[in-house]
Amino acid sequence: MKNSTNETNNDSPKDEQHQPKLKLEIKMMGVITNCNFYIPDATGDINGMAFRMAYKAALDSKNNKDLCACIASMLCSVVPGFKTNIETALHEICIKPHFISLPSQADENKIMDSELPPLDWPSILVMFGYCILLLFELKYTLSVGYDIHIVSCIRSLKTAAKCDPNSKLGIPFDRTKADSVYAMLFSRQLQETVKKSLISNNNHTNSQVSSLFKYLIAILR
Repeated sequence: MKNSTNETNNDSPKDEQHQPKLKLEIKMMGVITNCNFYIPDATGDINGMAFRMAYKAALDSKNNKDLCACIASMLCSVVPGFKTNIETALHEICIKPHFISLPSQADENKIMDSELPPLDWPSILVMFGYCILLLFELKYTLSVGYDIHIVSCIRSLKTAAKCDPNSKLGIPFDRTKADSVYAMLFSRQLQETVKKSLISNNNHTNSQVSSLFKYLIAILR
């Protein structure tokens, strides 16, 4: 690895008991889709190119499979230990990852660093935290609404990751995309893997990582 208040939404369409049925319906489509999966070079990715490319691709995604592959890429860019369970979750929804290692394979894939979102390390941690929350269902009330709830989440994540409070990090995905990620990637096994990894690394030598992980552990209990 590199150096909110959750409220109940009684009208939320995301009911856990419906997730297995949804995944079964996805599997029954029988179409395996190759989706780009951006990973950091084994020798390092000091500018976070893999994460930033996955983030850009997620923002530009036109279908849910590409979106989920990008979310998976962002998670594994920060915590490589997620990879095995993430790949399993992707295979369950008929996604075959096409791995692109960055920055070494940037040229052959026509990826230019200057065209990627200028996210620094604290900002990457904030977006990573947001992706973690997507796996656990974003709970919000009708009176608060999705946008206001996410703005609050982002603010709390920025504080936890010791990110510049004035940095311009908006709402990454609308409610429809956020709901799709949860519905497609929902997995008790993946959730438990995420929790265990956060707990085992909550005393990380990087103070920003440690602070963020402790915050996530607290709100995911």
